[in-house]
This record gives sequence, C-alpha cells and structure tokens, in this order.
Amino acid sequence: MKGKQLAILLVLVAVLGGAWFVLSQRSETSWSNTSAGGGKVVEFPINDVARIVIKSPADELNLVKKADVWTVQERADYPASFEGVSAMVRKLWELKTVQEVKVGASQLPRLELDAKTGTLITIQDKDGKPLTALLLGKKHLSKSEGGMDFGGPAEGFPTGRYLKPAAGAKVSLVSETLDEVQPKPENWLAKDFIKIEGAKSIVIAGPQTWSVSRDSTTAEWKLADAKPDEKLDTGKTAPLGSIFASPTFSDVLAPDAKLEDPTTTATIETFDGFRYELKIGKPNGDNFPVLVKVSGDFPKARTPGKDEKPEDKTRLDVEFVMQQKQLGEKLAQEKKMEGRAYLVAKHLVDPLLKERAALLPDKPAATPAPAAPVAPAPAAPVSATTPPVTAPKIEATTPPVQVPPAPPKPTTATPAPSKPN
Repeated sequence: MKGKQLAILLVLVAVLGGAWFVLSQRSETSWSNTSAGGGKVVEFPINDVARIVIKSPADELNLVKKADVWTVQERADYPASFEGVSAMVRKLWELKTVQEVKVGASQLPRLELDAKTGTLITIQDKDGKPLTALLLGKKHLSKSEGGMDFGGPAEGFPTGRYLKPAAGAKVSLVSETLDEVQPKPENWLAKDFIKIEGAKSIVIAGPQTWSVSRDSTTAEWKLADAKPDEKLDTGKTAPLGSIFASPTFSDVLAPDAKLEDPTTTATIETFDGFRYELKIGKPNGDNFPVLVKVSGDFPKARTPGKDEKPEDKTRLDVEFVMQQKQLGEKLAQEKKMEGRAYLVAKHLVDPLLKERAALLPDKPAATPAPAAPVAPAPAAPVSATTPPVTAPKIEATTPPVQVPPAPPKPTTATPAPSKPN
C-alpha cells in the first residue's frame, strides 16, 4: 500500500471513530437528564427460583420447576425451554440501572408502570414464597442520526426499558428491552421434536393412499403397485428424502385433544431401524395437528464383513456398540413426544398429503382440436338502384371539305372568219 493511500485510510478511520464517539455521547445523554445510574435493580437468591409468573393486563403465564425440569403450566406442564427460562432469570438478576428517573405516582401510567398497563414479573421459591417482583413498563426509544433517511423508524429504535420494583418507588431505566418476557405459553415451550433420518419407506393411508420405498439413501424412490405408465417424477419426490429431518412445532395441544377428520396416517421407516407413525388431522390455521408414535428395531449383534481383517474387528465392534447406544438414547428421547398433538407448520406436512398423481410427471397439455369452420351467414339481399346516366351531349363539328377545282373542259377553237380581199 502506498503512503498516500495509507494516509487517506488513517484519516477515514479517525473520522469514523470521531463520529462514533459523538453518536455514543448523544445516545447516552438521550437516556435521561435526571440522575445517574447505579447498582442492580433487584436482588434475589438466583438458585432458589422455582416459579416465575408473568402477568400482563390481558394474559398470565406460569413457569414452574418440577423435579428440576421447568414446565409451562398453561400447557398442562409441558417441558419449558431450560435455556430460555434460565437466560431470563439471569438477565433479571443482572439488571443494572442506567438512569434513575424521578417521577411521581401520577406519571407512572405514562411510563406504563401501573397494574393496568405494565407487565408484572413475580419470582418465587419452591414453597411459593415471593423472592422479588418487578414491573416492566414502556420501552425507551432513541432516534438515530438521519432517522428514516437511513431506514430507521421515525419514532426511533428501542434501546432500553423503564421498570421498577413492584413494592418500591424507584423507577429505573435499563439497557435491556426484555422483549422475550411475554406471557405467551408457546414462546416458552421446549421445541425439541422428532428427527427422521434416512427414510427407507413411506406409506400413506387416508383420503390419499400411496407407498414409496428406496434401496439406499442415494437411490431413487419407487412407487408401489405402479402401473406400466406410472413413473415417479424425481423432482417431486426429492423432498421425501428429508421429510421431518429437522422439524419443529409452533405449539402443543392439550393431552386430551382429539384430531378432527379427515385424518391421514403416514408410516415412515428408516434404514437404521426407526419406525414413525404420524397421524395428521384437519388443519388448524397455518398448522396441522400431528400425533407422534415412535418405535425401533435395532440389530442386537454386528455382522462381520466378508473380508474383514482381525485387526479391524475390535474397532468396528466398539463403533457398533456406541452406535447402538446412540440409537437407544434417541428412541427414548423421541418417545417422550408421544401422547400430545403438536401444531406443525403446513409446509413441513404438505409432502405427506400429496395425491398419488402429484408424484408423477405432469401430463402434457392437450392440444386443442381445430375449430370447425363456421359457415358464413347468408348475406342480406342488396337492393341496388342504378342512377340514370346522362350521356354528355357531344356536338360534332364537321370540318369544311375543300373540293378541288374541276379540270377545265376542253375547248374547240373556231377559227375566226377571214376578211375578203
């Protein structure tokens, strides 16, 4: 790099650094012009937390720890996301005041810090004893330089939130927006689900009936009981190879929820010995309710290869044992999914609901038959009236005929009489 280019680069770095410093200073001053921040917002023994109640003016959520497993009470104690719950508890425990806001009781509704507008979080121990309670209020917005000129919203970006201890008067502004702290049960569910790997065969029974299989994970699918003119379209069957390979679900229904007809049952067997029976019910909005049943049939012993060397036997035996252990653990984990109906996104279920004909190549569009000639309608008689023709009057002028003069008539001269002597 030339010296001149290096100098220009250094100048640009200095300018950008100065701009960042100015913007950060403006952002800090935009928090509040009251008093400076300080320590933690609330104090509670983090290891004693066993129940969290999130209550908004419209909804309430209860996260309860049972036998060291967090559960969602509003979903019949379905397991909650351990990562999500523990991250929220840690974040609340570490909250620090950026600015202390001096407001009176009459101004709390403006900051959404009253029972009618705020979100109340109550943290309890295993005996239901309150450890702390916190009221979450309005988010703090900071306008960026340029505003909408740089794609930002006119009202600014959320950079923090107003909150206060439920039993205290101190209003704090913190640098966390706490967007995830909402009383929505579906947001807190553990989203672990079945994972179908290496599908070997798929049998569909219901309004649509068809069956496909393949000889290996790289082979093409074959249609059972295919007619001579039926051959699968590889482009249309390709998604079947990764069906439910990494699925998730949106929500879970009550344990006693029944699927509405029409229902479809998809039985999927894998090359490693898993058998999945998925019962799919009537669509629910953008999702389908799906009941899951899982079983496994794994080999008990390893079959040595034809030309297997003795020195490879020990290694292969150890790998086989480890693989069988992993398969058993996977089966035990996925059997926990049984007994509940899960709401699964439509696009994940659609490949199992196709009609048999939808797996075949599209038929060529029929060439339309030429249209029969249409006889022209008889023309209406035309009454033609010929106008009288007036011949122009021609006056002929006969040029004068000049008659040549008649030739002179021959004259017989009579001699004159002679005089007498």
